[in-house]
Amino acid sequence: CYDIRFPEWMRVHTAKGAKVLFVVAEWPLVRLAHWRLLLQARAVENQCYVVACNRAGKDPNNVFAGHSLIVDPWGEVVVEANEEESILFGELVFEKIREVRKGIPVFADRRPELYK
Repeated sequence: CYDIRFPEWMRVHTAKGAKVLFVVAEWPLVRLAHWRLLLQARAVENQCYVVACNRAGKDPNNVFAGHSLIVDPWGEVVVEANEEESILFGELVFEKIREVRKGIPVFADRRPELYK
């Protein structure tokens, strides 16, 4: 779940053609703002959907945020749960991915040789 702080793993998959990235996590309530922000950033920078499932409830050491969600390639939240256990349903429109990638061709414009 800590992995969403590192964008590289998602970029590797989307560069290979992934259109949906899945995240399973146990983010605590105290970092809920980071949870949402990072997932939206990952969706925008990779021009894909991010489907993220986060633990709800609590244990002796933590209160978990819940707020599982789906984010579209523009960073808009398609659907989001609250802090309770939930089942989410949301529509993934793959044409939106094509439109975003055509309009802002970040994969074609990347310069990996400069990043070393």
